[in-house]
Amino acid sequence: MTVILILLCLAIAGRELYLAFERKKPASAPEIADLRTQLAALRGTRDELERFRVAQAKRLDRLAADQEERFELLTGDRSRDDGALRETDARVRSLVAQINERMLPDVNARLSRQREIADRLTADVGALRAHLVGRLDQAVAASLGADPPDLVTGALTGGSSPAEEADGLTLIGLYEAFAERYELRVELTHPVEQDGFWLVRYYLSGRSPRGLERDFIDLLGGLRTGRTGGGPPADDAVRDLLQELHGIDKGCVQLGPLLIVRTAEALLCGVLPLAELLRPDAAALVADPALAADRLRCLPEGRFCDVSGWSALRE
Repeated sequence: MTVILILLCLAIAGRELYLAFERKKPASAPEIADLRTQLAALRGTRDELERFRVAQAKRLDRLAADQEERFELLTGDRSRDDGALRETDARVRSLVAQINERMLPDVNARLSRQREIADRLTADVGALRAHLVGRLDQAVAASLGADPPDLVTGALTGGSSPAEEADGLTLIGLYEAFAERYELRVELTHPVEQDGFWLVRYYLSGRSPRGLERDFIDLLGGLRTGRTGGGPPADDAVRDLLQELHGIDKGCVQLGPLLIVRTAEALLCGVLPLAELLRPDAAALVADPALAADRLRCLPEGRFCDVSGWSALRE
């Protein structure tokens, strides 16, 4: 037993010595080579990682540069677009201003004329309605045995200005005042377009042509007396009408048998015979002042008066 224990102790001591010897022995060459291989592989991996990092850094730098360039391009394009938009807006504003400056007054003038025409049409329709009502009243009175109303025609023309202008309106007002002075009422007016001048035809009621003929012959007698005496006509309506006619180049006034003619050389008044008013060419005298003047000069002295040189008409 003792021997066995001694042997076991020797065996354990021998194993410990062997292990100690093995620990002190240097590594073998294959292991060292393997370690070197692994180390070289690790170094290669590290270099590859370094190269990959450098490459990625360069790529990121290029991407950043590209993005910056694109941003600058986009910023430049936007600036150009903004400039183009501002320029376009300025042009549009300029065009609108030009349109407002050039076309708006014309449009406003046309609208104003249209309103004036509409107002005149409204007035004409009202006058026609009133005239129709009056004619119906006269027809009712005639059916009850009353005398038919007396009607006369008249006409007015005055140079080359349209009747809507100031001179024409003044002459029309004086003509209607002159007609009212002789108790005539305007029933209807009819503007007529003529080459080179304007003409308005009148239809008036209230006096018989025969009574007007006597009154106008007396009027011419008074005009001849006033012309000889040098004073103005006693009747304001007659004076104003003659003065207005004296101030225009040409024109003609007819009120029943009375005809007043203004030419470049003369201002003539005359009373036509009633029978002559029935002739078809009687209406043409008003449209031709020269022809009307020649006709008046052919009238008898009691039906004619030349007031061309009457100084009172120039006052």
